[in-house]
Amino acid sequence: MVQDFEVKTLFEGQIHERQQFTLSIEGNKYQGIFHEKEIQWFHPHPKNILEEEDLENVETKVYDLITNEEIENFEVKPLFKNQIHERQQFTLNIEGHTYQGIYHDEEIQWFHPHPKNVLEEEDLENMESKVSNLMTNKLEH
Repeated sequence: MVQDFEVKTLFEGQIHERQQFTLSIEGNKYQGIFHEKEIQWFHPHPKNILEEEDLENVETKVYDLITNEEIENFEVKPLFKNQIHERQQFTLNIEGHTYQGIYHDEEIQWFHPHPKNVLEEEDLENMESKVSNLMTNKLEH
């Protein structure tokens, strides 16, 4: 549904830093601003052509595309490949810190240092959600 997604940072390094994005939906071009985890659409607003549920799906996709940029160097390798105990080990970098963990049965088990020592609860939950999405996508492909 979302095509030609592009994002650029406005006011980089300043208090008012935010991301401006453009995308196409069904051949129509839309623009908006992503700031403080919220989307503000420019006119024309996509709600004029999309059902509410479709608009929510588009906004979720925009949120995921923009916020997943916070996770860098995401790598996955299988452990105990082709065995009953097979697991996926992942490594990622966020805010300059490297973390590792195991992903199995849609659950994350973190190695030390644990990101909860650095991140606030809400940020940790967001990161775990992103890791789960990334792992699901990697395992499906």
